[in-house]
Amino acid sequence: MQAIGLIPRQRLKWIPPHLRFSHELCYFLHDECARVLVEAETGKVDHVRIDFPSKVSVKQFEKIAKQTDVIDALRATGYPDEARRVIINRITMAMVSDCMHHLFEALRCMEKRKSIVALNVLRKPLRDSLLYLAWILGDEDDFYAKFSTGDPTYLSPRRTGNFRKEIFTAAIAKTDVGDVIDADRLIELIYDRKCAYGFEGYFQHAVHLITIENIELKTSPENFNFIFRNAADDDVYEVVYQWLPYVLLFLSHVVMKLFDRMQTLDKGAETAFVVRSKAGYLLSLSGELSQFVADHVGGAFEGTCDDCGTPMKVSHFNAAKIVLCQQYRCPGCRRVSPFPFAWAF
Repeated sequence: MQAIGLIPRQRLKWIPPHLRFSHELCYFLHDECARVLVEAETGKVDHVRIDFPSKVSVKQFEKIAKQTDVIDALRATGYPDEARRVIINRITMAMVSDCMHHLFEALRCMEKRKSIVALNVLRKPLRDSLLYLAWILGDEDDFYAKFSTGDPTYLSPRRTGNFRKEIFTAAIAKTDVGDVIDADRLIELIYDRKCAYGFEGYFQHAVHLITIENIELKTSPENFNFIFRNAADDDVYEVVYQWLPYVLLFLSHVVMKLFDRMQTLDKGAETAFVVRSKAGYLLSLSGELSQFVADHVGGAFEGTCDDCGTPMKVSHFNAAKIVLCQQYRCPGCRRVSPFPFAWAF
């Protein structure tokens, strides 16, 4: 599908035309997470309120906090649950922020034909951050138990690699994309070096000049990984935009549920995000699902354009523009009008 105007046209000139909508969809998912993060920071929703029974308790807490830190002070004064909430909230805020910074820079690099740099930057949020965030959402008790041991070995990829499927399965069950996202597919896309259409092979070749440990990733003779590739080639773009929207759809829903856990989200806004993100993803596909969404969105339209009288028609392009940009473009005079799709929820 062609670009829908979510991103200025001049920024898309290096993105293959048929992949521009997928690129815009990735930005939409990033921007929704970033928006909620900023609102959470502004509203200080990660803060935990403690009602001490007396001034003596307050002084005791402050004394311990000065000698150690707030977490130790909460535990020492009989508030272990509050200490846990502070830790989980801090981790969530910091990790989501770090993740969004990496995703933004990766997408900007793709716009500049710096695809190998983009792969380097994408590696951390996709291979690491997503797993930890999903772990916190799916089984917070288990994550906290491992984290609070003080031994980072329990959180290392060597350990977590043994139960990725359990982590993703539990997290998927707590999101609204269980009908779209599959744990086995996520693992295949992100971690399986044998998957020809997955990210792992590209990640390893982008990070390392020479790879020899695995036959699937072995550097070709008299070569260095990605050093001599033509920047005009679209192979990386084809792989990234085939599956990055899928992974980011899951990531964005994990992030939303984690913030909802800190402070209940407005239900109308939450529903709007669920509908817009899933509809946007399905519209990025080809086939019956994409057509079904376009027809469903178009079913709410009737009448004619106020300017030229052309009957209102919702093509795939206009369905995507309505869902993600909240705009409608007349097929006759091409006038773009605002359409507050999210307000319907």
